[in-house]
Amino acid sequence: MGIRRVFTISKAFSVCAFVAVVSPFLAAQKLPSIEVFGGYSYLRFESTTLGFADRSNLNGWNGAISLPHVYGGLGVAVDISGHYTREMEEYNFLIGPQYSFEWKSARIYGHGLFGRARDRLRQPGTTLFEPSNLGRAIALGGGLDYQLSPKLWLRAVQADYLTTSLFGSTQANIRISTGLIFRFGKR
Repeated sequence: MGIRRVFTISKAFSVCAFVAVVSPFLAAQKLPSIEVFGGYSYLRFESTTLGFADRSNLNGWNGAISLPHVYGGLGVAVDISGHYTREMEEYNFLIGPQYSFEWKSARIYGHGLFGRARDRLRQPGTTLFEPSNLGRAIALGGGLDYQLSPKLWLRAVQADYLTTSLFGSTQANIRISTGLIFRFGKR
């Protein structure tokens, strides 16, 4: 049995030459920045379709992770929110395209987000089980951000027209959010 040569001098030279040629191009590439948003959110929920006497005012949180500059001002956002009141709670899980325009230390953006909504009705003392439903959700909206530092932004306002289809009916809701954005990576 002989020892087989796997890595020869010519192969080593070829690998080194390839690395030397490709390295400057890889170093010149800009990695897209990643933004993480978290803050307060208010939801005006059309609960009359679920048997409530009036619309419900829900308070909660909103979080998002986005790649704002995948191609020019076009990016992608993943948005998750939770809103609560004594009678009900709603969670939204959304993803979609986002377009942003930056000027000096301000940014205006718009998005179309699509996904699912989970609604849970709370009926304390009546049953051991809480009625829950999972349906579609669509959020169309946008907002205004201000740069506080290179890595920290303030989301002054995010306003969305949020439609959900829960318990066999469609709800037309308004969601308003505000909070802080942390930016990671280079821009």
